[in-house]
Amino acid sequence: MNIKTTITAIFFIFSFSLGFSQDKSAEIVETLEGHWEGVFTKQNSHQKFDVQFYRKDSSFTSLQTIREWHPQFGEFEIPLNIDSLGTIRLNTGYGKALLKLDRRNLEMVGYIENSIPIMNVHLKKVPDPPSPNYEVNEIKVSNSDVSLNGHLHRPMYEKARTAIIVVGGRSCYAGSTKYDLTAKILREYGVAVLVFDKRGTGKSTGNCDIATIDDLASDVLACKRYLENHPDSFENIGVIGSSAGGWVMLKAQENDPFDFLIGVVGPSTSVKDQQLQSAEYGAVEYDLSDAALANLKTYTELLFEAKANRENFKAINGLLANAEKEGWRDLLDDTDIPDSVDAIDQLWVRRHNYDPSGTLKNLDVPLLSIFGEKDWIVPYKENIEALNQSFPGNRKKLLTTLVAPDAGHGTEVEGKNITFSDNNSYWRYFRISPQVTIEIIDFLKRHAFIE
Repeated sequence: MNIKTTITAIFFIFSFSLGFSQDKSAEIVETLEGHWEGVFTKQNSHQKFDVQFYRKDSSFTSLQTIREWHPQFGEFEIPLNIDSLGTIRLNTGYGKALLKLDRRNLEMVGYIENSIPIMNVHLKKVPDPPSPNYEVNEIKVSNSDVSLNGHLHRPMYEKARTAIIVVGGRSCYAGSTKYDLTAKILREYGVAVLVFDKRGTGKSTGNCDIATIDDLASDVLACKRYLENHPDSFENIGVIGSSAGGWVMLKAQENDPFDFLIGVVGPSTSVKDQQLQSAEYGAVEYDLSDAALANLKTYTELLFEAKANRENFKAINGLLANAEKEGWRDLLDDTDIPDSVDAIDQLWVRRHNYDPSGTLKNLDVPLLSIFGEKDWIVPYKENIEALNQSFPGNRKKLLTTLVAPDAGHGTEVEGKNITFSDNNSYWRYFRISPQVTIEIIDFLKRHAFIE
């Protein structure tokens, strides 16, 4: 389930056009240029967003920010269109906004096209924001023959005592390390944040497609050494691991302990157990038949156990043919499908086959583990049970767990109408569960990693 793809698909790119009058359009553009603060309003509730309008090459575009969508997504660069009636047409996270500009009072009003019930939009122009109180520097981290590229986000006016390394999930794609949204949140609290491109992605060297969990853990430890040798002399160094990054941070912890760990939908069960649990919960999510679930579980077992030979490759492909008919193909990652006999031994689950139970039972630093109530990929029930078993008695004080209500694997909650027992209601906007950031900041404060 790729949430970023889903969100990105909402947007249709419109080129800037001067429809009704060259002079009038130029006046609108001149007024728009700069920063605007706005809200979406619907059924007794609102969601804030900011827009910066600016010229880019020969076009006029916008950078839109929805902070309630951070840290997973929520920043979009979108061109705009002015039609022959002077209506500003601007795509947003909720669809196309049709806006009218009041040049005299520097306000815009409008609505989201085809929204039911209607979602209104209101924006006001504001001064350019003050200079940032942080700096972002590109960095290179060496790990043997691999060079990791990334950025270090640092508060400018007060030296950070705590630094955090951000470790992403399973996929082999380059992140926007300079504009990382987790870093944008944490640096406001005086934390230095190191974000790097996984080996073989972006400007980092190496090969992500053949990397093992040991390789990725060693990259995290190389980042730790970089921070340990930094002139700021950080007192505390921790990790935030998202999804499969939770396994990677625990693997790294085995070899060179951090001062604290934060897992966001990061599993505490083994890779094999997580895959089988995901199959069970995914079957409910996708309304699979009992026969389809049985085939999915057989396929999952083969991914871990099958020897790399033609017979097993044929069996795998036979099950994949059933997957299309039975509706469970979408539960598989592309790296769960070998394209040859030899590729069986290079499957992601084999290169990352790991059980963190031993590390968790011996962990002697604070751990925060956050799960989504509706996450069928890393189901909270089994993972919290595993954590509770690993932190009995007095060790319980090291563990904090959170189940974010209604949240999925991206810790997102869907937009829907919420009705109280007395029939009052409001519209709950699509957003990242607010409990996630609240608990991360509270955790860091509680353990004195930030003021």
